[in-house]
Amino acid sequence: MASTKDETAFFEDRKFNPDDIVVSPKFGIGRMVGVEHMPGLGRSFFTIESMHQKMKNMIPTDSDILIRKVATKGSFNRSLDRVQKAEVKKTYENRKERIACYQERVRSNQVTLGNILSVIKEIHQLKDKGAVERQLMNELLETVSKEYSFVFECEVEEAKKTIKKRLVH
Repeated sequence: MASTKDETAFFEDRKFNPDDIVVSPKFGIGRMVGVEHMPGLGRSFFTIESMHQKMKNMIPTDSDILIRKVATKGSFNRSLDRVQKAEVKKTYENRKERIACYQERVRSNQVTLGNILSVIKEIHQLKDKGAVERQLMNELLETVSKEYSFVFECEVEEAKKTIKKRLVH
């Protein structure tokens, strides 16, 4: 597994190490293997072994696909507590702007678990949510439920119920 200085810097910028457990909406929970360069493609890829699908995922290092370390029990509980207590008072010009804002808040490689939970809570509380917002909320809830299930060693459905209960009182 050869890597150039730029690839190593990118890997370090995202603060990943081999054997880190990571999460992504694209592949779920996985173990970071490292960075591999594919000379024929002229690109480098994060190699991640999926924990649920028994397969390796190759994510381009220059991709904007969200990858972050899995939360700890403490950080998960702190994030849930913070979001549970937070008031949702955001206003938007229209639904299109609202959706764009939600997507921006959860699609960045700098996104935190708290940001994702906040968006789930905010969409859940909408009286006029549309199909796109429902789909986004369900995708985010599915991803964090898998993460919660992994961290707290419980079934995904149990995790989903716990998260919903804690976010909406």
